[in-house]
Amino acid sequence: MRGSVAFCLAVSFATFGFGVSLQCYSCPDGSSTSCEATQECNQEEDSCLKLKSGEQTYSSCIQHTDCDFMTLAVRYSLPQFTFNCCQSKLCNSHGKSFLKKVKEFFG
Repeated sequence: MRGSVAFCLAVSFATFGFGVSLQCYSCPDGSSTSCEATQECNQEEDSCLKLKSGEQTYSSCIQHTDCDFMTLAVRYSLPQFTFNCCQSKLCNSHGKSFLKKVKEFFG
């Protein structure tokens, strides 16, 4: 009996997931400063996007399968950009690099 209950639970979790959604920073219209807004991703959105074009940084939830240059080029219509997709909580922060923080500290 215990074995069948454990089996049913395992199948349910595999089918429907654990009910935990990913959380990402969300500035889909771009920001030149740090992005503080967060968003709970939809079930099909399994990654966080950080896309940088010039001084603007765009961030949002995204499907990992859409995290490629051609798809993002169509979606954002920007002349040049770099991007990164990650799959952990709030991993797409606009945080400054250590070197930039040191330069700002010392003027």
